[in-house]
Amino acid sequence: MSFITYYIVSKVMTYEVKVNNRISLQVTESKAKKFSCNLETSCPEDHFPFRITSGAASVVGPNICFNGEILMSSVKNNIGKGLNIALVNATTGQLLKSDFFDMWSGKVELLVKFLKSIQPGTIVLLASFDDAATKMNDEARGLFSQLGSSLIFNLHFRDNWVFLGAKPIKENSPFEQILQNDKKKNKYDNWPEALEIDGCVPRKKD
Repeated sequence: MSFITYYIVSKVMTYEVKVNNRISLQVTESKAKKFSCNLETSCPEDHFPFRITSGAASVVGPNICFNGEILMSSVKNNIGKGLNIALVNATTGQLLKSDFFDMWSGKVELLVKFLKSIQPGTIVLLASFDDAATKMNDEARGLFSQLGSSLIFNLHFRDNWVFLGAKPIKENSPFEQILQNDKKKNKYDNWPEALEIDGCVPRKKD
């Protein structure tokens, strides 16, 4: 195991232990009440809880949780380097489709085809892993913009990106973060630290 691999894995494991300890303390104080996707508070009945965590460098994979269910993760063995995307029904919360797209050596046409196939009434959850931008073109960026991304045109080589959007959407999504690859600030050598967003997204009414 290389030094960077050991460092990243040990840091992530340490973080998880600290979080678990904190949650255990809260469980004791709140009489074993747990919230979906490890949110610190519960969501209203007409909202779905979610948590999206990007990958850490090229070692630790991303994780996408929605409405209490892990949709994509290393444990489920359905993630890959590049962009990891899950589509869910905005009314029922049911998983429709998930896939990953290699943005270093893959074909951006596959991503474009996937984005164009998204039907109205769909929530889109995305987590980057390793590199999300090398093969990204203007057509793909425009499609992400239509899903509510306001930061997609600022996404560059090895930046970390987490995003929740929808089709259709009237304005920019409030659920999006990008952490840029900056060698002077990177936590993991040539990669920035992992990103995480969570919250409650409104359920689409019939």
